[in-house]
Amino acid sequence: MEYIKVAKVDNVILHKKGQPLIGTLHLTTHHLIFTSNLISKEFWFPYPLIASVFRNNGSALISKIDSQNNIINNNSKIIKKEKNKPLIETLKWYENVDIWSMTNIKIIGKDYTIFSLDFINQTNSKDVFESLINLTVLTSVTTLYAFIYQPNDLELKFNSWKLYNPITDFERQGLRFNHDNCPWRVSTINIDYKFCPTYPNTLVVPKIISDTILNHTANYRSKNRIPTLCYYYKRTHGSISRSSQPLPGITKQRSLQDERLVSAIFQCSNDYNINKKDDNNNNIIVDARPMANAIAQTALGGGTENMDNYNFNHHCKRLFLGIDNIHVMSDTMSIFTESFLMDTDVNSELSPIMIHKKANHWLRSIKLILSSVDRLTKAIIFNNANLLVHCSDGWDRTSQVCSLIQLCLDPYYRTVEGFMILVEKDWISFGHKFMERSGHLSSTEIFHDNTTNFTSNLTSHTTDLLFGNNNTKDNKLISSDDAIDEFDTFEEVDDPENSLPVSSRSLKESGILGKVSDHWNKRVRRKANKRTLKFTSPIFQQFLDCVYQLIIQNPSSFEFNERFLLRLVYHLYSCQYGSFLFDCEHDLMESDAHNKTRSVWDYFRSRRDEFLNPNYSPINTNSQYNDPMVDDLEDWIQPDLNNVKWWWKLYGRKDVEMNAVPDDTFKKWNSSEGSDIANNIQTTNEDVTPNYNLIDQTKDLFSSFNIFSKK
Repeated sequence: MEYIKVAKVDNVILHKKGQPLIGTLHLTTHHLIFTSNLISKEFWFPYPLIASVFRNNGSALISKIDSQNNIINNNSKIIKKEKNKPLIETLKWYENVDIWSMTNIKIIGKDYTIFSLDFINQTNSKDVFESLINLTVLTSVTTLYAFIYQPNDLELKFNSWKLYNPITDFERQGLRFNHDNCPWRVSTINIDYKFCPTYPNTLVVPKIISDTILNHTANYRSKNRIPTLCYYYKRTHGSISRSSQPLPGITKQRSLQDERLVSAIFQCSNDYNINKKDDNNNNIIVDARPMANAIAQTALGGGTENMDNYNFNHHCKRLFLGIDNIHVMSDTMSIFTESFLMDTDVNSELSPIMIHKKANHWLRSIKLILSSVDRLTKAIIFNNANLLVHCSDGWDRTSQVCSLIQLCLDPYYRTVEGFMILVEKDWISFGHKFMERSGHLSSTEIFHDNTTNFTSNLTSHTTDLLFGNNNTKDNKLISSDDAIDEFDTFEEVDDPENSLPVSSRSLKESGILGKVSDHWNKRVRRKANKRTLKFTSPIFQQFLDCVYQLIIQNPSSFEFNERFLLRLVYHLYSCQYGSFLFDCEHDLMESDAHNKTRSVWDYFRSRRDEFLNPNYSPINTNSQYNDPMVDDLEDWIQPDLNNVKWWWKLYGRKDVEMNAVPDDTFKKWNSSEGSDIANNIQTTNEDVTPNYNLIDQTKDLFSSFNIFSKK
């Protein structure tokens, strides 16, 4: 078919984690598959997982040539190690091959899987490269794998689309909407998603606020994302609400309806107890952005709250968290990947000291988020605070902060089921732009062909090599000592029933390579104009990184383990399930994903035992509500800001490679970071007057460079 120019290529060498392996490459409609008779496992890689592709002249091993133009050679050491037969056989094959006449395709995965494929025939490599473009760059979400995925028998037992119900979760938190003294109500103003397309259809707002007021308020909030309840803390009757930024603009416009709504949200905690004094409240409007960025937004019609109008008799203050926007986070991770992970296919060693010196902005951001969460969590517990959290549009940094606070406050969200509901509520339902941030439909801009003006025909020298002429130069491969380890870098396919047979013959007989489904025929040719990926950013991954830090710092407080988070990162990009394919709940419903795809939670619930933490110490999640007067119950957790580390397993590295930094370096880093974080988090009760010179310099409109564009 025209999309797949070549479905099968023999004698392809896969380089992954420093170990070459000869085998066969297969291109199916949704997966790149590598098989080899030398091993029993297959390597499956879904196309949406591709972050960047490079087609280069020569073998991937050329990067291991030294200054004397010789390939580093530890072959003799490897041959003595008989336990790694696949590696030995591949290296022997390489001894009679001219690596300069080959072509390689390097693929960088969004989950940081990095591998290269060496091709003897350049025509094959070109066909594979062009096929990858056709198979990766799509125009419709319905052409993704999730819409034809067939679950195994274990997953069929579950229907996790019904797992989350907003009313049920709010009632679990302690709200009783049918009680007269409940100050909150369920509004159906967004039942058809016309009021705010990016919000859930069920909104919880103060009972004294009518839908008419909500309609007026929507005009004063970006994307109509009004302040609405996302968590109720029964012990103090406090609340966490979320919204987008207000729209005062340069003219400092105000909305009396918005001010009334925010005041009513803060007042709800008092309505439960008529004897509670107002001055016991420490209401906080949390702006997750840096102050300069918030000011810059006024030039674009946005901005932040004027505290002259929102201080509510000095019972409210504002807090700027200083968390960088999506473009900074995207650039930070791109630089880290390009600088430190690009050559891990041929086993380039990492320097933890260099990582901490040149790539520590990612950890700084993690530490800043956790520091903010720690401060806000304690404000709720000890100061009876109510929070209104927003950033610019309220679907990135806002989701991170709100969900992490709840994770620290509520032990239920630290269970397997509770965490699923937390993600459903604060990420999927409240409109985190999974499609846009993940770049599921991809773009041609991530494909780079560096083989121009290079012959596309097989050289006679290489032809002689392949067909038995031994009068050739003996190029020998050098492998590092790490390559001596047993060949264990290939993962089993998650679904044994849907996995391909091991041998190429049985693979062909299975019919999967020749199958062209009606689903595939519905694919349409990509648009001529390039789709931009400048709004992609690892925001949800950053949230999971924060959760990872909490898990290793509180090892008995979570029911799920690290593998749970790792597989969640994988399925964020795999497009095997429908949960993370859309930008909001409305798009998910409009695509009928509940009926046409499976929920990602089916995967985890059907394999529950794999993701359980054996050190988990459960807490009675209802105990905090039995007696609101009990204040010494230790059911909340807090981050250890001095123990923030690289999530080394996510990047496929070793702990010692990324975190083994001398103590004095760690102390210096932690000391400097502590002062930086203190400077980033700013509290103010005063109005922020725009400085238009500052606006020109600090506009929140960073243009992110294309991922790995320098390569």
